[in-house]
Amino acid sequence: MSVDCPVGVAQQAWIEASMSWFVREFGPWPSTRGIVLLEPATTVGRRRFTGTPAQIDSTVRVVCELMEIDRSALTVELFDRADEDAAATREGRRAVGHYYVRDGQAVIALDVTEASDLAYLIAVIAHELCHVRLLGEGRITADRKDHERLTDLLTVFFGFGVFTTNAALRFGETGRGFSVQPLGYLDERTLNAARNDGYSRLGYLTEREFGYAMACYAWLRNDPEPDWAGELDPGPRAHLKQGLAYLSRNARPGEFPTRMTGTVPVSVRVTPKADRVRLAGLYLMFTPTEWPPDAPGHRPS
Repeated sequence: MSVDCPVGVAQQAWIEASMSWFVREFGPWPSTRGIVLLEPATTVGRRRFTGTPAQIDSTVRVVCELMEIDRSALTVELFDRADEDAAATREGRRAVGHYYVRDGQAVIALDVTEASDLAYLIAVIAHELCHVRLLGEGRITADRKDHERLTDLLTVFFGFGVFTTNAALRFGETGRGFSVQPLGYLDERTLNAARNDGYSRLGYLTEREFGYAMACYAWLRNDPEPDWAGELDPGPRAHLKQGLAYLSRNARPGEFPTRMTGTVPVSVRVTPKADRVRLAGLYLMFTPTEWPPDAPGHRPS
């Protein structure tokens, strides 16, 4: 296996600096808490998920809790792709989710045609709620050129990286040629507009960037051999392993190789192994000794 970083120098520095900034902005506990995964496919609960409005709302509530967002202060709207503007459809644009503010309240809109795919739905919800944490809370502005990419990266930091990473590249039988839409929109678009083989991308980071971001997430947790690696699709899993091999040769545990001038080095250490708690169609891997007493889902010892 190559021990080179799976992304270029500029992408590496941006990912590492952004992950360190997340620790300073949100504290270390989102990354030390654990990673969110779907229940095994054999469970009755997952088989019965069909994407009804009630199920979507329940999923939004779970993700809000894990991201420390007040669900009562959030409006969730559902839309059907069939109702999209015909001109936008002809131009090859397809929004699967978006975020905006109306009358001072955050609004996220979700495409119901994707809702029956629970993993994909969670990826979209996580992205839009990360807009709430970044734009809605005034941590960044929409003028920041990398704000959509930063939003994707924050999903990794909050433990939803398996969903957004696997959604970064997937197959589709129709709807090729999607392109980026403006501010706050999450789009599905082809990997390469010149190709016509059904590949599509969700989000703004590449599969390789997601793979290295997941490696940085695991490295912050001092977890060089994460047992959740098998949850990732083969492509990003290879980038994750390459990234961890690179970090193990070039950085101390819990730290990153690159530093940006003026930033404070960040080190987060946790016990590598974690217990699992099942929660509303998701399960959460966490280290009980590292769970903050005031964090959502804390269980007294």
